[in-house]
Amino acid sequence: MGAELDWRAPHTLNTATLSAGTSTLTAACLTYLTGLNPWWDLAVAGGGALGAVVAGLRSDAERSTRFYRASLWLAAGGWAAWAAATGPLSPSALAALAAGLLLGRATWPATTRRDRAAKTRRSKEMTAKDARAQQEQHNRWGQQWAARIKRVANIDGCRIVGIQPWTGNTGYSVEVLLPTGGVTWKQLKANEEGFGSDLRLPEGCGVEVGAGRAKGSAIIRVSTVNVMGQDLPFPMDLSPTSIDHPFEIGRHRDGSPTLGSLAYICGLGIGDTGSGKTNTLGVINAQLLRTVDAIVWHIDTTGSGLALPWLTSWALDGAYARPVIDWVAPTHDEARAMLKMAIQVIAQRKTRYQRRMREANDTKLPVGPDVPEILIVVDETADLPNDIKADIVTVQNTGRAVRVRVLISSLRATSDSIPVPMKKRSTWRWGMFVTDPEELSYLFTGYQQVDPSDAPWPGCGFNAYETTKPRPFKAYYLDPRQMDAIAIGVWERRPLLDKISTEVEYGKYYPSRWARTLPLLYPDERLAPVTVPYTSVTIVPVPSASTPTGPNDTFGPGPSAVTITKVGTGQMVRPGSPEFDKLFPAQAARQRREQEAGTAPAQDAPAGERPAPPQPGAGGLRLVVDNSSVSRPAPQAGPEPQSPTSPQPGGPEHDGFAPPAGPPAPPEVPVVIVPVPAPAAPPVAMPTPQDAAMALVLDAGPNGTGASRLEAELQARGYPTVRTTISGWLNRWAAQGEIVRRGTGTQVTYVHRSYVPDHGPGRR
Repeated sequence: MGAELDWRAPHTLNTATLSAGTSTLTAACLTYLTGLNPWWDLAVAGGGALGAVVAGLRSDAERSTRFYRASLWLAAGGWAAWAAATGPLSPSALAALAAGLLLGRATWPATTRRDRAAKTRRSKEMTAKDARAQQEQHNRWGQQWAARIKRVANIDGCRIVGIQPWTGNTGYSVEVLLPTGGVTWKQLKANEEGFGSDLRLPEGCGVEVGAGRAKGSAIIRVSTVNVMGQDLPFPMDLSPTSIDHPFEIGRHRDGSPTLGSLAYICGLGIGDTGSGKTNTLGVINAQLLRTVDAIVWHIDTTGSGLALPWLTSWALDGAYARPVIDWVAPTHDEARAMLKMAIQVIAQRKTRYQRRMREANDTKLPVGPDVPEILIVVDETADLPNDIKADIVTVQNTGRAVRVRVLISSLRATSDSIPVPMKKRSTWRWGMFVTDPEELSYLFTGYQQVDPSDAPWPGCGFNAYETTKPRPFKAYYLDPRQMDAIAIGVWERRPLLDKISTEVEYGKYYPSRWARTLPLLYPDERLAPVTVPYTSVTIVPVPSASTPTGPNDTFGPGPSAVTITKVGTGQMVRPGSPEFDKLFPAQAARQRREQEAGTAPAQDAPAGERPAPPQPGAGGLRLVVDNSSVSRPAPQAGPEPQSPTSPQPGGPEHDGFAPPAGPPAPPEVPVVIVPVPAPAAPPVAMPTPQDAAMALVLDAGPNGTGASRLEAELQARGYPTVRTTISGWLNRWAAQGEIVRRGTGTQVTYVHRSYVPDHGPGRR
């Protein structure tokens, strides 16, 4: 392949000389051959000289350089005019052209060097002039700040060593060298509000004082633009990351990122209603879901508002095949099972992953996609029983080395909502807007000067990460559409729980977690087909606090705990059982209505359409599980029924209720069949749990009632309905206008619309 000309290559001194010579010779030849007046060449050269002068003025060239360039043009034009008149190819003309080119080639470097030196000299002079002006300005500011510190903080002798404007001109930082005599930066920090008042800063701006680069110095950060009052959209960066890297949740006043981490530490956040606490938790969830070496578990027993936005696009829309949140606990019993499993995973990992830690030469477990960190996010601890709070503290105390960490959030920063041990184990703390400054003092112990007025807008708060002091920040704003986009973008790389962690005793509840919780999270909703692999499994009900399943499964200490025999891990939840009513209230209510109407399907109907078994006291038989190793006792006199069957683990299932194909497998434990005499008269049909709840709302009168009170009253009447389900009913009735919601947070009550005058449908 032949050589190619590079027309983009710059001129060198030699090529420039050659180009000037050939151009001048060509112009003279054309003038000579066409018979034009030779003065035209000189006129063209004069125009070039004028252009060289103008270009030199625009490039700030030296006067001598401009004169030199104009002279070259005029010399070329004079030679072309003379050569066109006498013959451009004559020996004398060519010799004169060559001599001129050599002279220009020799003198050009000296001229350009002089021009560069002059420019450098002028630049240094301008830089020195700017530096002097800036130093004079800094000296004036320094004198003003030294006087301000003396005036506000009564500290004399401070020296201002630097003032640095922020990027974006939103404020500046002042570096102060404190006087001798034991003066510390904390004495300046106590006067932050006074500095802001003395500066007459606009609303939303403030002054922050922090430690300097050495003892005896301080950094004063002054914000002059209200960044806190502006919305900061969440940066949609979905690139993979690791839990070992700190992540951003917002921005400080000076534009620096607000950082947090849950790699080896636990987190704690608070925020009043409407402060942006849930949004901040969503931002943290989004950053956690970007990781490839951490799975996220949620505990939210107050309606699961934290988890639902991350699950709806999967559970209802079927936008992707796998949930991005690994486990959700919407009830206290589910939360207990989750925490018990986490505690067992901690013990299991400490013994089973010693080789992995030795290979990494680390006393802490290296995590990765094959062995991910477990992050338990707990929303609203105020309503959690003490035994659950104790388990959370246990996870905080024992899970650091094997990477099981906790993030806690609460509406209030009080000792009843956040016990002292729980707070002590949370190194990363953030607090959104609260009305009571004492709550921030409880959260940030030792920093009583944290003022809620420094973060007065929704989404504003204070962040204390690692050794940093609580600093005001504005959290990123994350909307539901962004949550859906994040979930769709990261679901394929979300890790799975490692096999060793699933082999713990409470791991038997892990595979059927979605089959238990999805009907509670989405009652009366049609789930997407992508959820079938997670719901069509044998449901293993988690132990209940009121009916534990054995000595090792007893929730809560005390001699009043009743223990019964532990059943097999593949025990099925049958329609009509209390566990079925608790997990699937909508299906249970529909089946009771069909029984009352006499349209219930026969026992051999497909799974999910069978009638519920006879209730205690309604005649028939009841099943008593025997945990002894002796042979089955002989049944008492009475009709001999068929033994109920349950699917074995690993058999084919459909929605968790269908029996396995073929003959039924023998029961895992011996059973005793005890006949129950039928009553003389059929029992009176009980109203559905929803009808009973609505009746209780009516009975409450104009004072109203709450979800917790309804749960206690319904359970006293024999309904196993949990608070989460009742909250769902109340929210739906409030949206339909049947009831009226009053109050906020934990003080919310519900009043029937008949007690509220002029209350139309849909109003609240």
